[in-house]
Amino acid sequence: MKQNTWFFPALFSLTAAAVLAQDTTPAPSTNAAPVAAAPTIAAPPPATAPAAEPKPKRPARTVAIKSRTPLDPPATALVKGDSVNVRGQPSFNGEVLGHLKKGETVTVEEEITLSRPPKDEPANWSRILMPTNIPVWVDGQFIDADARTVKVRRVRLRGGPGENYSAIGILEKGTAVTELRHENGWLAIQAPTNAFAFVAAEFLDIQKPAVVAPPPSEVVNVPTPVAPTPAASEAPAVAPAPATPQPAPVAPAPTAQSEAEQEMAALRQAEAAQPAPVPATPTAEAAAATPAPAPTPEPVTPRIVTREGYVHKAYNIQAPADFELHESKTDRLIDYLQQPAALNFNIYIGTHISVTGPEMIDQRWPRTPVLQVQSVSLIP
Repeated sequence: MKQNTWFFPALFSLTAAAVLAQDTTPAPSTNAAPVAAAPTIAAPPPATAPAAEPKPKRPARTVAIKSRTPLDPPATALVKGDSVNVRGQPSFNGEVLGHLKKGETVTVEEEITLSRPPKDEPANWSRILMPTNIPVWVDGQFIDADARTVKVRRVRLRGGPGENYSAIGILEKGTAVTELRHENGWLAIQAPTNAFAFVAAEFLDIQKPAVVAPPPSEVVNVPTPVAPTPAASEAPAVAPAPATPQPAPVAPAPTAQSEAEQEMAALRQAEAAQPAPVPATPTAEAAAATPAPAPTPEPVTPRIVTREGYVHKAYNIQAPADFELHESKTDRLIDYLQQPAALNFNIYIGTHISVTGPEMIDQRWPRTPVLQVQSVSLIP
């Protein structure tokens, strides 16, 4: 009886919990209007990022140079390799400007030795004149489009269409250019005579210059001074020649004349027999009367100096030399430069150099000295 007392209340509690656990949400009415489904919105495609502009070529790293040896005059070299790279810097990191074939000839202006060459790279390089079949580049904004000449004071030549390429020369104002093609405002032009490049020295065979025999010394003949002819007042009177022609002049019979009178008579007979006058042999009195020549002043030995600056072309046709040396900072004219006969000095126009040689003053240009160039060194 006690067991039935607690059993029924427990059963009631379980039944109530089961009822409460059922879903009490009323079912939708069948008479209700149908609800329209929400429209499906397509997701927009992902935005495409704009293409990045190509980065310009990084400039070649600066190499440490141990020594420079200018060749005066420049030497001719033969290419030994099958396809030798011509670069804008004396290093494998320099951009390749063109190629040389085996057997081609180039002009070597300077030999360069690097102080710390990278591993597996040569230490010796040659600076050569740019071959004419390899173009160089110049910024088109500095070129007159109509006259095709440089319109600024000075513009640099580059190894490619951009300022990040190596500088391989300079053009002065007014220099004419030959355009080959253009790219992004830059012009590819034919290489001028002062453009340069670099080649590993191991691929070049420098030719020794031919030995030229010195010219024979000239012999100067100094004329013998001639005594003046005696004046007419000093000569004795001579009878006029007869009107009838004589077959041959007959010498007069010897008389008791002085030695001087005999010589004078013989001279007159020789003048009558020959159409051209014969100068008389100078006597001791005539030689004594001849004034002594003025002493020749000793030549002034010019001083040997070394000057530094930029080379310009002398545009004044009356200048004592074809080239000018201007100071690096103020661009002031320092010297007129007389180039050696065997050196093409046009390759140094616009470059920073150091020249050594005798310096003197030309009387026509007393304000600016003239320097006869004996040696040239490039200054980086």
